Amino acid sequence: MSEENKKSSKASRRAATIFILLALPIAITYMNNQFSNSRKIASTESEGQLDTALASADLSGSNPNEFQKAFKYQLLKSAQVTDFSDGMRLHMGHFYMRGDNGQKISVCDRYPFIELAFTAEGVAVSGDTPHTLVQGKCVLASDGLHLEGIVVELPRDHGYQWVWTGIKLFNQDKSDYLEVTGYEIISVLGTPLSFNE
Repeated sequence: MSEENKKSSKASRRAATIFILLALPIAITYMNNQFSNSRKIASTESEGQLDTALASADLSGSNPNEFQKAFKYQLLKSAQVTDFSDGMRLHMGHFYMRGDNGQKISVCDRYPFIELAFTAEGVAVSGDTPHTLVQGKCVLASDGLHLEGIVVELPRDHGYQWVWTGIKLFNQDKSDYLEVTGYEIISVLGTPLSFNE
């Protein structure tokens, strides 16, 4: 190899090395950004999810038609049953609504009482299906997204399987209320929610 070719080869390698060294920080930054977008810091991600959940619970700006659908979905979408030492509790979602003066209020401020309806599945007594009501108070849970669980005590005398078939939230004298039917419960949950005695 001639001296001129050796010099040219060294210059090419030097140029390639410099190019790689200059491009390396850019490549690292790009890869870091890609990795960061796909994997956010847990606290940031959970804060974002909390903000989204709180925003979806604010129905105070809904028109009457939107509100009728939205409050039912908000109540039911995260409904679940827990079993504590004092019995089963039914937990539902919380939402904010427009008060009489147009201000944002908790559903519990307007409707402090809840009534849950249950029907005995596959049973008829004298041609009628047994049903029962469970009452509780509407109380905002500490997470700000749910209602405190309502203790579900069902009659235990016949071995029925009880199905959750309705919700009514109402004011002190029951003159004003919101209602959800069994059909609407199933349409949101996808399946009936059953309680064994």
